[in-house]
Amino acid sequence: MKKVWIGLSIVCVLVGIFGTVEDVMSGTPFEEAAVILFVFVLFAALFAWLAWLWRIRSPLKRTAEQIGAVADKAKENNAAYKKLSKSLKHRAWKHRIIGAIIAVAGIALWPTGNWSTLWIVIGTLMLIAGIAIFMMGSPADYNSITDGCKMIGFDRKREIEEFYEAFKEMKTPLGSAWLGRFYSSPYDSLIFGPDERGQFIYFYLNGTGEVGYIGYSFLKSFIKKRLTEPIYPPEENLGEDTAGHLCYHTDIFFFQDWLKESIEQYARTGQPLPYEASSPSDVYTFTEDFKLTGQHFEVQDANRNTVYIVDGTVPLITLRICDTEQNEIFRMTKEIGHALATYSFFYKGELYGVLEKQFTFVRDKFAMETKDGRLELIEYAGTIGHNFRVMLNGRLIGAIMDNMDITIENVIWDNAFLIVHEKEYLPLVIAMAVMVARELARDEDGGLSNRTGATDII
Repeated sequence: MKKVWIGLSIVCVLVGIFGTVEDVMSGTPFEEAAVILFVFVLFAALFAWLAWLWRIRSPLKRTAEQIGAVADKAKENNAAYKKLSKSLKHRAWKHRIIGAIIAVAGIALWPTGNWSTLWIVIGTLMLIAGIAIFMMGSPADYNSITDGCKMIGFDRKREIEEFYEAFKEMKTPLGSAWLGRFYSSPYDSLIFGPDERGQFIYFYLNGTGEVGYIGYSFLKSFIKKRLTEPIYPPEENLGEDTAGHLCYHTDIFFFQDWLKESIEQYARTGQPLPYEASSPSDVYTFTEDFKLTGQHFEVQDANRNTVYIVDGTVPLITLRICDTEQNEIFRMTKEIGHALATYSFFYKGELYGVLEKQFTFVRDKFAMETKDGRLELIEYAGTIGHNFRVMLNGRLIGAIMDNMDITIENVIWDNAFLIVHEKEYLPLVIAMAVMVARELARDEDGGLSNRTGATDII
């Protein structure tokens, strides 16, 4: 198809030139004859732009892949629904029906009172409430809209005491689990923490015992009563240095993910997933913030040794990641004119893959097929800052943490940093982080959010 567009572009230019020459030779003033040339040049530019878009991969193919990704997600949710118990399926449909009724009723209120502002507001609030109720029925639906709280479904009635027995001797940065009760809930809860900053993670079961919820809070005053005491208290030293502090806060950030996976494994096998804390050696920091006006900054390890250098100049379309000897390791080029953000990644001069923004409504997601498998960059929804998981074939290889506003010894740390679990992928995670930083800088400077799906201009 690329050759077709190039051919059409050349044909338009030739037709415009010959048409203009013919008109001038027949006595038509050049100013009038040039109008034909101008029109055909515009068509030639359009076809040339289409050829440029087709140079890597057909936009039609990319569109088909986006549609396929949405279909695969729907299949995944359907497969998860089929695994639910009969009572949980009833719960899911009950929430969907009630949510749909409230949402439709909210929309129906909009024309009331000749499109009165009051009724439009009330109708919109009902629409939002209806959608929220619709998405609260099953774990797959619930977890798809937020990362701030997680829902787990069980195949039978469970008791909170059995989870306490499984986790009471497991040591974590927040200490071991203990049972407590909140002022705001009638259910006993499994609690990790609180630490010296008041942070804690909790898990509780609903009245049926078939649904559990995992959440985070820093309001320790909400804890009404301690039913047991932790065997291991929370860590008092949050880190000996900056890397240690960042490591600790990242572990707390990912704690809910671990607890969800651990509880699910325990429900399946009777054995919880062991906790593995991050190491300060996994932490890498940037020396300055990212700006669209050109960039030169360093990536440093936990000992503040420079490991890679990032360079980019105006216009900030291409960025390079080099080692300390100025050897180019990764190069990223922003592809202009695509409906969704697209980047070409080159590893040591060879095309590594094309990273494309996926069509989503809740959290930003990028994906790229590589020789090592499918690479995904997935945003955490409903959290402070802009934080991303870097997944390779479904395996977490790193994380990009941005603007978490962490207070370290009375100093606010608001710069980006990386957690890299597999060192061979460090340059790749840095490249992903730079791409994220560029997109965030573009949004802050007045660009449209990636999640809107609007055309990506710069």
